[in-house]
This record gives sequence, C-alpha cells and structure tokens, in this order.
Amino acid sequence: MHFKNVSGIVLGIAFVSILFLLVQPAVAPATQQLNNSCADCHRKLLFTSETRQFVDIRIKHLESGISCSIVCHEDKLNKTTASTYAMWSVSTHALFNVTCEKCHGGDPMATLKNEAHKGLSNKSIARTNTPESCGQCHEPELEEFKSSKHFTKLEAGGEGPAPACITCHQAHSVRVLTASEIEDFCSNCHNRITGIDPSVPKRAEAALSSVRELQVEISKARSAVISAKASGKDVTEAEASLESSRAILKHIPSVWHRFNLSYFETEVQQGIADARKAEITPTENATATAPPPKTSGFEVLLLVSGLFVAYLLKRH
Repeated sequence: MHFKNVSGIVLGIAFVSILFLLVQPAVAPATQQLNNSCADCHRKLLFTSETRQFVDIRIKHLESGISCSIVCHEDKLNKTTASTYAMWSVSTHALFNVTCEKCHGGDPMATLKNEAHKGLSNKSIARTNTPESCGQCHEPELEEFKSSKHFTKLEAGGEGPAPACITCHQAHSVRVLTASEIEDFCSNCHNRITGIDPSVPKRAEAALSSVRELQVEISKARSAVISAKASGKDVTEAEASLESSRAILKHIPSVWHRFNLSYFETEVQQGIADARKAEITPTENATATAPPPKTSGFEVLLLVSGLFVAYLLKRH
C-alpha cells in the first residue's frame, strides 16, 4: 500500500515536469521583451570609477559644510552614459514614462543602435534652449520663467551665471528642490563673492516653507466646511474661499518660476487668508426662519394681565 502511494506521487511529479517543459518555450522571459531600446541598452551600463569618485568628493564637500552644486561638475558627469541612465531611472520623468527620445530624439522602438540613434539632436538640449524644450510639456512654468530676470539674462547670453531649467532641476535626475535645499542651492550664485543679492537664499527658503503653511490651512478649511455642511449650514461663501485658496496652491509651482519672491510671498499669503476665511463657521440656514425674540415690554404686559385675571377669579 505504501509502495503504491509513492509510485503515484512519482508519476504525478513526472507528469507536471513534462507539462512544464512543454509549456515553458512558449513563454518568453520578460527581460527579453523590448519596449524602449534606449532603456534596454543604457540600463546595462554600469557606473564608472570616475563617477563614483565624483559622488565621493561631493559627499565630502557637503559633510565639510562646503556648498557643492552638481552644476559645477555636470558636463563631466554627463559624459558617462551609465550615470545618465541611473539618474533618469529614479527621476519623476521615469515615473511618468518620459523617456530619452522625448528630449533627445531618435527611435525608441528600434532594436539596432544606428536605427535607434537616427534623428538625435543636441540642439534641443543645449543649455540656452532648454526652456523652450521643457516648455513643450511645462507650458505654465515656461510662461512664468519668461517674465523673470533669470530668463532675460539667459537670453542676453552675457558673462556670469544665467540659470536655465537644468541649473536647478538637472538634466536627467529632474529634481524638485525642497525648502531645506533651496538656500544652499541659491547661494551658489547669490552670495557676497559674486555680489548677486546675497539676501535671496534666505528669502527663498522662507518663501518655499510658507507653502507648507498654506497646505495646512487648506486642510483645516476643508475639514471645517465638511463639518459645517453636515450640520446643515450654508457653506456657499466658505466653499468659494476654499476653492480660491486651492487655485493658488495649484499654480504655486508655476508662479515660483517667475523668481519674483515678493510676488510669490504675496500669492501664498493670499491663499492662506482665503483658507482661514473658509474656516469660519458659516451662518445656519435656520437663522432666517427663527422666531424673533420677545421684547421685555411684552413680557411685563403678559405678567400684569395674568395677575389681573387671577384677581378677578379670586373675587368671584
């Protein structure tokens, strides 16, 4: 009996193994399926020792309190295609499937190198052309940037620092700087050595930090409106104020690219004021239909009349 059970198990395993061998060739491994030749090729490249050395140096600079911007080493770093792909692979562009050809051109579906590289152009990614290139997808940001002093200086092509899109966001890592990072980053150009308004870094940090306050106030206002609405109160004005503050928050990233800190701070404070206005408890709908309060004269008359009636009843 035991021997029969063992034999059945062995036969079962053999059957499953044969079935697996028959089916396996029909299923291609996922890694062999190409959906973008740029990524398929460049992701196989590894960091070079030169790139690792650059990263180590930058870390040491930051640990020593030395402001180190990737802009200083960008040209050297970008010569390494491995580091280029590595930076892109963890970027927001990668998250939203904005692949190499969107900026560089070429054919992303071609599997041969020569065919994949057809149509490649360095013109669109030239530093002075990046605003127009990036603006194809980021139109509101481009419109604001065109009204900035940064753009005017970039267009003039004179000496000295003239920021373009890649100056702050980098070409491949596509970073969005936080409030805690912005002060050190702005100080690369705005400092006492260059003489370019050294007060900017501190103000920029404070301006970006205030956006967090706007987000908090909008959250509080939203809760207040929901609570008031559930209580049957009129929230028309509160909802309008809340929508106004939300609209300001939505356009804050675009407004930042004007690089006018006074204007930016005014916009944020207006958003905060609108949100706080929405937090005020709205007037109840029932207020208009509530009975008017009795006057003191009416109450006295009612009391006297009651006493007089009681006196007459007592006499009879």
